[in-house]
Amino acid sequence: MHKLFLLLVLFAFTGSCKRQVNTEGYTISGNVKNLDNVYIKLKEGGFRDRSKIKTIDSVKIANGKFEFKGKVDHPDMVNLVVESKFQAQFIIENSDIKIDIDVTRKKEKSPYFKFEVTGSNSNELYQKADAACLAVFKDAKYSQLDTLKALFVKAKKDTSYLEKAQKLKVELSPLTKERSERYKNKKYDFVRNNPEDPASVYILGYFYSEVRMTAEELEEFYNLFKGDARKTNFFISHISKIYKNYFEKLGVGSIAPDFTLNNLEGQPVRLSKINAKYKLVDFWASWCIPCRKSFPHLKELREKYKNDGFEIIGIATSDGEDKWRKAIEEDQTPWLHVFDATNTSKGTANANKGDVSTNYGVSFLPTSFLMDNNEKIILRNPSKEELDMKLKELFGY
Repeated sequence: MHKLFLLLVLFAFTGSCKRQVNTEGYTISGNVKNLDNVYIKLKEGGFRDRSKIKTIDSVKIANGKFEFKGKVDHPDMVNLVVESKFQAQFIIENSDIKIDIDVTRKKEKSPYFKFEVTGSNSNELYQKADAACLAVFKDAKYSQLDTLKALFVKAKKDTSYLEKAQKLKVELSPLTKERSERYKNKKYDFVRNNPEDPASVYILGYFYSEVRMTAEELEEFYNLFKGDARKTNFFISHISKIYKNYFEKLGVGSIAPDFTLNNLEGQPVRLSKINAKYKLVDFWASWCIPCRKSFPHLKELREKYKNDGFEIIGIATSDGEDKWRKAIEEDQTPWLHVFDATNTSKGTANANKGDVSTNYGVSFLPTSFLMDNNEKIILRNPSKEELDMKLKELFGY
């Protein structure tokens, strides 16, 4: 009986400490330091075209205070924007939320101000998880990597430091890999333990990409999310898009979208009309160092297999036409080059890309697809070794 009494007391105590969610909606009470008589806006968050981001509410800061009232269908990340110059993000939910803002507490050249949020369970969970992930980088064990970073900064101004920096980079590569693995696993562990909370979607964030995750991981984490997590703007507009591009729309075995772009002479080139048994469609840009570093090997492959029906189609994206032409001349790349002109729609997430790059879901450079003469995708973003092996298999030598 005595033990039962203690358990009941403990349950009552913990229950009284837990914040009660206001199912009727949210009330956001804010205090602002060093700014008054200007409007603060509550806007949708997540990864999406900026032109489609809606303003949920807008009120004037009076005597250093503001208040928003409303209701959300599910918790999600939102933006607070002050004077269209300062902003901050937090996870909103139907509860009583308090926010303290000081717009003077922000990094130079950064629009994000310092603020404190209480009253949102998902936001508190997100902040704790984010801090735990970032703590990996503060571990004294990796202090040498800070030295390496500083050395590369020096090398940008004085190239005499470059050789030393590159040598140290090689020496510290095991440490770099270890830190990256720890950081990744922190994220993964949190998501696996909280698959239904919107905080998990934003902790994983842009880490959910083909360049950082294996195909198995992309599939695992897409299917892991449940409930409110799958309703978030970020899950719908980023994670779902990456997943569908990789496994459905532009996965191995899919038919690549046809396109027509102008070549160096200004003549239209249509993908489906290129006479080749196998085509490597390579998205690149003049400013992309890894792209241009891959060209010498691609030259070798083209020279080896061009008479047997292998062709490379280089698609420049997020680039200036003059820089594109200059890079081709400098690198002496002999394959077909076409230019994917920048999307002129202002304020969109794909404003720096062309329509073809957007349609192919290009989120990083280089991005490449090996396909047959019917545009059936054989390899997606193959490594140097994977491409070599596949071409050897296809051509028999």
